[in-house]
Amino acid sequence: MTPVGYAFLRDHFAFTKVPLRHESFLGSGFRTEEVLVDGVKRVRKIFPLAYAPGDNPLAHIVFSLKYEPPHLDLLRAVFRRMEPDQVAGFVAATPTGAYARRIGFLYEFLTGSRVPICDGLIGGNYQPLLDPTKQVTGAVRKVPRWRIDDNLLGTPAFSPVVTLTPAVQAALGTDWAGRIREIMAAQPAELLHRALAFLYLKETRSSFLIEGETPGREREERFVTFLRAAGQSPTGESLTEARLVAAQKAILDARYALPTYRSDQNYVGSRGRGFGEIVHYIPPPPEFVPSLMAGLAASAVRMDTVPALVQAAVLGFEFVFIHPFEDGNGRLHRFLLHDVFTHRGVFPSGTALPLSAAIVAETPAYDRVLEAFSKPLMAQIRYTKGYEGRVTVSNPGEVEGVYRYPDLTPQVEYLATVLERAIADLPREVEYLDRFDRAFTAARAVVDMPDVRLRRLLGHIEEGGGVLSQNKRKQFEELTDAEVAGIVAAYNVAFRNQE
Repeated sequence: MTPVGYAFLRDHFAFTKVPLRHESFLGSGFRTEEVLVDGVKRVRKIFPLAYAPGDNPLAHIVFSLKYEPPHLDLLRAVFRRMEPDQVAGFVAATPTGAYARRIGFLYEFLTGSRVPICDGLIGGNYQPLLDPTKQVTGAVRKVPRWRIDDNLLGTPAFSPVVTLTPAVQAALGTDWAGRIREIMAAQPAELLHRALAFLYLKETRSSFLIEGETPGREREERFVTFLRAAGQSPTGESLTEARLVAAQKAILDARYALPTYRSDQNYVGSRGRGFGEIVHYIPPPPEFVPSLMAGLAASAVRMDTVPALVQAAVLGFEFVFIHPFEDGNGRLHRFLLHDVFTHRGVFPSGTALPLSAAIVAETPAYDRVLEAFSKPLMAQIRYTKGYEGRVTVSNPGEVEGVYRYPDLTPQVEYLATVLERAIADLPREVEYLDRFDRAFTAARAVVDMPDVRLRRLLGHIEEGGGVLSQNKRKQFEELTDAEVAGIVAAYNVAFRNQE
């Protein structure tokens, strides 16, 4: 089969390591296939020979803009192989053509170079850059030069793409805020109040657990305090360096918190026994970080008009992909999810749904959604690892577009599943408190012991799955075997048939 569109551009310009989730070919008739490549689902579309664009790369870009999801990173790489005069000549052939004007705009947007066109040459009605029936689009900005409605989600510094896949459409059609309000209204007020207070602590501990850490009490309390402030800053201030530095100080030992964004090349790795350290992901070189973070902040403001789920996924995941600090990036990424959902009214004020606990419950899925971004990058990036493990990226210009123009559709789809699990967890937390209260009351009827000590005993029984181990039994020598048996029985009656 003959490649067309992005597949042609990839092969023609020898961008062999650029992965495509969507590929088009010429063949017999129309058909769509789904294929697995290295465990990743890719879409392959076949078009009749009549759709052949010819050999001009710009004609293949027109084909891509018509029939394929946007791939801004690949377009940037292709445009960088073209001179502005080449684009100007193509535009001049059809100066009122919608796709020629889109190409002119995108060339300037992605490369920063100006296309030399004569004043008054461009005509025609304003056209949306992205098709709002196929992609999530941002607030429209009129571009008189090209008579284009720029509805991208960002700016030249950072502009993500989110395709309206069936999973994304279903998620965006869900009234998440309404579901949360309905569930909360159905819970007993006193139990709900206690559950919501506990969920701040649960979210904090789960977020640290994802990083393989157990925070001390002081760090735990600092993070809970910061989490309670989620959603209070205006969108334009939520991603300022000052706020993020303050957030970093809330979750790290003060000795390891940076006063500014990092100035060194960091990486994410793990040590394998006998094999040294394995590098899993390399964030952008430090010289890209300030502009990427400024672009992310500008995108955040522009996305105030898009569904909160998209805004949260883009801000949260792009932050962790940029990795602007040496440490604490993962916890800040999950804090930003709460920040957006609270600011946009999805989470009621004073509510922290257990997003991190939902992530912990399905860790492989979290790893896969991170790898959906990191694996394609790692296939393209070249780096050396030298003294004391220092990493140096040798082709920063080639991979810059990966960070600036990502397709974050998988991250939006994933966050919807996390939100679904977190919402389902809320009534379970209330039910747990109700059962624990019943167990506590029944156990108190067996022995009228101090509250703190009784809670500790019930906690040990819970840890043992309804059984008190002999080792833990030694901590309660003042109780008779009959009393212990009665308290164990009280616990099991209260928690019987719990799913």
